Amino acid sequence: MTSAIILRQIAMLATIVVIGLIACRAGVITAITKDFLAKLIFYVTLPAMLFTSFSAIEVTPRLLANSLQALLLAVLIMLFMLFAGWLTTLISGIKGGHASIFRLHSMLGNIIYLGLPVISAQFGQEGLLYGSIFVLVSNILMWTLGVAIITPAGSFSLKSGLRRIFNINTIAIISGFLLFLFSVKLPQFVLETVGTLGKSNTYLSMIFIASVMYFADGRKMHRNRNAYLLSFNRLLLVPFILLGLFILFNLLFPGILRKEVVSVMLMQAAMPCMVNVVIMVNILGEDDGTATSNVFVSTIFSVLTLPLILLSLSLFG
Repeated sequence: MTSAIILRQIAMLATIVVIGLIACRAGVITAITKDFLAKLIFYVTLPAMLFTSFSAIEVTPRLLANSLQALLLAVLIMLFMLFAGWLTTLISGIKGGHASIFRLHSMLGNIIYLGLPVISAQFGQEGLLYGSIFVLVSNILMWTLGVAIITPAGSFSLKSGLRRIFNINTIAIISGFLLFLFSVKLPQFVLETVGTLGKSNTYLSMIFIASVMYFADGRKMHRNRNAYLLSFNRLLLVPFILLGLFILFNLLFPGILRKEVVSVMLMQAAMPCMVNVVIMVNILGEDDGTATSNVFVSTIFSVLTLPLILLSLSLFG
């Protein structure tokens, strides 16, 4: 994909964000409707997009092999990002609840509300397949390892975490992948209704991102110095380290890693901090102000870093 097309796609998404900011400023979107918008995306448009997107892809041995590779890389990448966050907190002397949130946000990015729309725009249906696999892995790690990181010792419940894994989006991914695996095509009526509903997810997600940025207290958010360190790690340092490792692996073992898979995995890894972590931290009794600051600062900087990461993908392969 040429630089001009990449920049055009990013500009289109950025324009929708600007429209969302204007809507917030005009009072069309309020703090209450922002929360409703998040639920609408998470429970309606996102699962509709995930479930129907697989139907447009013809199953082939190449896609099956690539999907398995995406699953393996997603696990390795997220564990590497968690390790990077853990190492940074040790070196920087970040302690207590702030360290837990730092490590959790190091592993979990905004791969649903921002990642999937960007990947859909850049890599199409096949990219969405690999991106959805990353989301599946993220859901599993978030509600098991992620909860264990935040929860005080002795009060972590694996059973409770496992129940949260099987949300509507996980079910949509698994159901859609099974349809893809067995070459089952959805009826045209379903594609024209549920599928069309799912296509609105990108636009609603960008407007939601705008509302998160607008209703955050910017003056308070930027005082969290750890958020800048976290943003540098998430948005630039770790993605470029991963890109370097993939390039080195490709030189040593050419032809094993698929460029389209690596590209999607790196894009998901380069997303700003996950919005849902704010909700998780609040539920578990930690400082959601710190988590909100992480989301705000990293989202602002991602406007500049995501195009850079997209353009850098040409270095692989």
